[in-house]
Amino acid sequence: MMKYPVLLAAFVLISTPLHARLFTATPADYTGFLSTLVAGDTLALAPGTYTQDLALRDLNGTEADPIVIMGSPVLYTTVFAARSCCNTVGITRCSYLVIRNIELNGGGVFVDAVKGEGTAGNWAHHITLEYLNIVGYNADQQSVGISTKCHAWNWTIRKNRIIGAGTGMYLGNSDGGRPFVNGVIEGNLVMNTIGYNIEIKHQADGVRDEMAGTAIDGKTIIRHNVFSKEANASTGGAARPNVLLGAFPSTGYGANDVYEVYGNFFYQNPVEALLQATGNIALYANVFVNHFDPAGFRAVYVTSQNGFSPRSVWVFHNTVWSANTSGGMRLYNPDPAYRQYCHVNAVFAPNPISNFSDAAENSTGAYADAAQQLLNASTDLAALDLYPRAGQLNGSLTSDALFSGFTDADRDFNGAPYDWHYRGAYAGCCANPGWKLQLDTMAFGAQSTSGVTVNAPAEIRMEIFPHPVTTLASLRFSIPQGGPVRLGLFDVLGRRLQTVFEGDESPGAHTLPLDIRGLRPGVYYLCLIADGVAIVHRMMISAL
Repeated sequence: MMKYPVLLAAFVLISTPLHARLFTATPADYTGFLSTLVAGDTLALAPGTYTQDLALRDLNGTEADPIVIMGSPVLYTTVFAARSCCNTVGITRCSYLVIRNIELNGGGVFVDAVKGEGTAGNWAHHITLEYLNIVGYNADQQSVGISTKCHAWNWTIRKNRIIGAGTGMYLGNSDGGRPFVNGVIEGNLVMNTIGYNIEIKHQADGVRDEMAGTAIDGKTIIRHNVFSKEANASTGGAARPNVLLGAFPSTGYGANDVYEVYGNFFYQNPVEALLQATGNIALYANVFVNHFDPAGFRAVYVTSQNGFSPRSVWVFHNTVWSANTSGGMRLYNPDPAYRQYCHVNAVFAPNPISNFSDAAENSTGAYADAAQQLLNASTDLAALDLYPRAGQLNGSLTSDALFSGFTDADRDFNGAPYDWHYRGAYAGCCANPGWKLQLDTMAFGAQSTSGVTVNAPAEIRMEIFPHPVTTLASLRFSIPQGGPVRLGLFDVLGRRLQTVFEGDESPGAHTLPLDIRGLRPGVYYLCLIADGVAIVHRMMISAL
């Protein structure tokens, strides 16, 4: 019978290109490897403090064989300290590049943590940034955690923590001339920034034609993030919303692009809106909470900016609890040639929903009314639970026909199937089975991206919840056929640490407890053999 070490070896052979090289480096010698990296290479950076920047130029992997630069799997023991001369991670003419498991410490120096550099003719595409801890980039509001000032497309920004930066992410150039296209921003925590948690700049007409990679129609997905501006926010004319999403071009490539913004937690802004957007935008299954009342600012504001008016807008299944006296959700100056929908939301705020000509089946009330309809409308975040009480926020069955084409439009904030009798971000009542609202990365945000599948049919699945894991988790897998099943837990060197399960199972879905107490934080692999195939999932264990 097949043994577990053979399974992991098979995974390595299948998933790693034959020409791939693994380099291990230290703070003393890592710069010597940077110019030598080619498609399929991995540069593993040992724990320690790196006092020079990470200047990445002309590093181009492929879709099958990206170049990977990764810190120690023990988060976050590989640390880059900022220098005043340079952005800490500078990206120039790079593609299919993965950067992960690194802390970037600004130390109050006025530079950016990660930047697609704004040099003439630069571009950067298919860049993945994940499990970065970005701290100390707070010298000025214009000091940015993750920035693109070049033509940038197909970036994935996943499971990063950006704490106290001047601006968390600033994607695109200020004049609308260097667009950020087809991005995925998921599972991040961005909090206590001076300015925006995130701004994605508008895109001027014609700029999408300048490079083949941007001369497409696409979408940018923003999901399962936590955005908070409870502290450190600038005031007056420098005040900024948590998230600002600029317009797409009005004609040509990009005119039909859309932001899909779903499953996010927007929390607190004493000086501005939680979200300002122009669109096109699909905004759904988000939770918005603001106990402050910034004068003149709505909680969610879809409005014109930079000469563009809102065009196609779909706002549905959001929960808003906001003290903003200027309003909960407001649409302003839309393009009358397009439709703007606001359906099946739950909004508890002064003037809850305003100016949407197509508003239907929303549940609305005053800020104080949330206490009667939600489990615990508390100003104490530790106690806050906005799941519906029994008999609340449901009614007649509503149609999903307008919204079914969007990614995960059939899921609620917890990722559960949406029952369209409900209004707001949650579908259910009485006891919240999902992620607790908090200032941390969302537990389930990595489920769709944490695994690597090897020769497995679509019917075989495995996921971990919550993820990253701290002490206890649930391991869920489904198999189309019954028979022998073996599950093992391995470290990054392929050593078996634990037999999770070995025995016969029936077809269908199964859930097992996973106890990893005693294991150090870092990267591990769960390996499943069933129905004659092998699946390997990457699992992250984080510190308590």
